[in-house]
Amino acid sequence: MSKLHTQTPSQSPDSTSEMLPTAPITSLEAAAAISHINKFDAAQIKNYPRSNRKVAMRYGAYGLPSEEDTLAATQSVHISPQGIEFCTTEAYAPGTLLRIQLDIPDYWQRKLRFVQYRRIDQPARFPILAKVISSEAVGRRGKKKIVTVQTVSIDETDELVLKNFLQEG
Repeated sequence: MSKLHTQTPSQSPDSTSEMLPTAPITSLEAAAAISHINKFDAAQIKNYPRSNRKVAMRYGAYGLPSEEDTLAATQSVHISPQGIEFCTTEAYAPGTLLRIQLDIPDYWQRKLRFVQYRRIDQPARFPILAKVISSEAVGRRGKKKIVTVQTVSIDETDELVLKNFLQEG
């Protein structure tokens, strides 16, 4: 199959547009290109300043049963606005979406530094939607897992609160 670009009637021979070779792209090539673009480097989490601060959190698989009591509790091993690494006894397949709620000390007071809300209640935690990047067994028996997740969705103000919390040291 030829990789030469054919001139269309709308293009003149003295056109300044660059003639690029074109060919059909296979689904395998497209998947490789997309995975290269979406490649997440878990080192971003560990290299973030003060990412080793322990933050209490609750987590669970994203889905319809979104009851608060279905979320398990743990704490972060490493945390940054890009993602979180934490210990659990459950294994998650890469690509699984997780609901995460972070318990930052004095969360609501910290958030009020950035916004002007008139709320009666004062939330103690904020939600994050994250995608599992890896789940690796640790220890001799392999019961504990280190799960690395990439942040998919976080409120802009909550991201500022998290960054500020990590910078305070």
